Amino acid sequence: MSFNENLETGTRDLRRPLLHKGSWYSSSSRSIIERGGSSQIVPEAPKESAVIVVFCTLIVALGPLQYGFTNGYSSPTEDGIMSDLSLTISQFSLFGSLSNVGAMIGALVSGIMADYIGRKGALLVASIPNILGWVAISFAKSSLFLYIGRLLTGFGVGVISFTVPVYIAEIAPKHLRGSLGTINMVWFPAVYWFSDSL
Repeated sequence: MSFNENLETGTRDLRRPLLHKGSWYSSSSRSIIERGGSSQIVPEAPKESAVIVVFCTLIVALGPLQYGFTNGYSSPTEDGIMSDLSLTISQFSLFGSLSNVGAMIGALVSGIMADYIGRKGALLVASIPNILGWVAISFAKSSLFLYIGRLLTGFGVGVISFTVPVYIAEIAPKHLRGSLGTINMVWFPAVYWFSDSL
């Protein structure tokens, strides 16, 4: 089905941002698109939907908060964890590096997961290993639970790192896509600094 057939049959154009549907569509605001010598009237997105997109972007951009806490957590807590669980330097070093292993696994499966269950679904699924990982780290009585928790939080970070920018790019209208896409990257150093300073 071509672009023109979509307009004629009234089905959704795949190039429009995802949040511009339903009651947010205003039939009074229209633009004319010229294709192949013929003019087509296509409704434009109202301005109030841009506020919703910015709000959704700010919420989803909290994903790097998990990234910052996962990567910044091990450094300030090294002495406490090592003394509480009687860990050696090599055991704690393994604990610190396992989040990267989990993130590699999460990044490998995140594309397939995002295609299969959607971007929002992938973000929801990523929250499960993050929560379980932090619970395992918080209540760890041995290094095994620390390692499992670190792998789980790393897996969640890997999924989040792929899915958040894709989700933001898909929901953003084209006139805001660049600026909203940078929010995710601005969060990374800010959140890492914040979590390291705790």
